[in-house]
Amino acid sequence: MVLRTRIGPDGSIISDGGGDDSSSSGGSGGGGGRRRLCPTSVDTFGFHLELKHFAIVLLFISVTMGPIGTVLFMSLLSVYTYYQRRSNNGSGGGGSSRWKDGKATGKNIKGVGDLPKPPKGG
Repeated sequence: MVLRTRIGPDGSIISDGGGDDSSSSGGSGGGGGRRRLCPTSVDTFGFHLELKHFAIVLLFISVTMGPIGTVLFMSLLSVYTYYQRRSNNGSGGGGSSRWKDGKATGKNIKGVGDLPKPPKGG
């Protein structure tokens, strides 16, 4: 019943499930057709926190800053999330890493050997 997620050799995300749910019937890939109502992580100003960690952060903010600080934090987080989603929808060639569904997509640099080589010549 433990859900494990790993990264395949081609960079795709592979989910290994318990096997007794409906997602194990004949599909390829880890996406699945249904969408969860509750996200598995929350992008908190660039930090991708699990729900339990986000709850602890929210509790800490409510204890230390009170109700006004909690409302201010939630409204700033909403504005941040809105602009992040808005910037991801646009087309842009540039870049380094992009985020899709809370996960980084693109090239992963794991060591010095993965860095781009300097141009050869004069």
